[in-house]
Amino acid sequence: MDSFDIARLAGVSRKTVQRVLNHAANVKPETREKVLRVMETHRYEPNAAARKLSARKSHTVGLFIVQDATKYTLHTDDLFFGAVIGAIISRAATLGYNTLVMMLDIADPEPLFSLYRQKSIDGGFIVSWSDLREIVGRMREARYEVGVFEEGFFRDAPQGVPIPRLDNYRGAGEVARYLAGLGHRRIGIVTGDMDNHTARERFRGFTDALRELELPIHEDSVHYGAFTEADGERAVERWLSEDRLPEAVFCSNDLMAYGALKALARHRIPVPEAISVVGFDDLLVSAYMHPPLTTMKAPRVEMAVQTADRLIARLEGRDEESLAKEVFRAELVERSSCAPARRSDSIRQG
Repeated sequence: MDSFDIARLAGVSRKTVQRVLNHAANVKPETREKVLRVMETHRYEPNAAARKLSARKSHTVGLFIVQDATKYTLHTDDLFFGAVIGAIISRAATLGYNTLVMMLDIADPEPLFSLYRQKSIDGGFIVSWSDLREIVGRMREARYEVGVFEEGFFRDAPQGVPIPRLDNYRGAGEVARYLAGLGHRRIGIVTGDMDNHTARERFRGFTDALRELELPIHEDSVHYGAFTEADGERAVERWLSEDRLPEAVFCSNDLMAYGALKALARHRIPVPEAISVVGFDDLLVSAYMHPPLTTMKAPRVEMAVQTADRLIARLEGRDEESLAKEVFRAELVERSSCAPARRSDSIRQG
């Protein structure tokens, strides 16, 4: 296939195709997009001169914040991803790259692909709560360089895609051992979305540790959530309505722990006197909750820096695998939301 074929398929002249290849300014954006789309679809490789022109580096990376308007919105000040976004931008600047930030909806990722096709960016990062497997698959097919910071839909990272890894199994097991060490026996858990690998690993790590400790796992003490604050509230309301409030509860992320604390306060159930509460992530406001939340600190900034280092190494043709830690570990941060178990029910009734 040559430029004549591309011109025919795109419905333009060969000169227009050449102007697109040479990044000429006198091409309408919609025409440029149409030509680039045909090239991508047919995996067109231009001649050596055009390849040399198209290989010029922009020294700009994209940072794509992908949300799902049908389920949630995601902003640059998001409690979980805010620190990640700042760390990626800062690290890219240190390494000599500007960052172009774009908000996208998962239902319409085409603006992302357009930036790659137009050579506006050398590579990109995606942060999202959504399932990105289809989008990333398309990007890899097109040989676009991308790093991903997501919450558990990739069980195994696609080859050539930097994705930081956190040992969620170990971290959740540490929570179980911590609560057991305080003397708690009836321990509840509020899970994340069980279609999500992170949620499954935290649930598996927590329940496996309880089994090793020979502590019971009561099905009625498990509340299946989706990582939202409302899930923590619903769990507490359900347990109270069934008169089955646990002695302690592990919420699989801090947002759900905030919801649990809110519901407990509404019912005037004191924390930690009546029930201990633990989260996971150590978001910025966790230290300022009432009471301050005990949680597992996920090293999000370090994970984001590693992702940036690996992607930019790939862009510059350097070995990025040597920069990859096999796994990051979460660390327990003890605050005031947990206390040793008390065997009297008088406090728990508020």
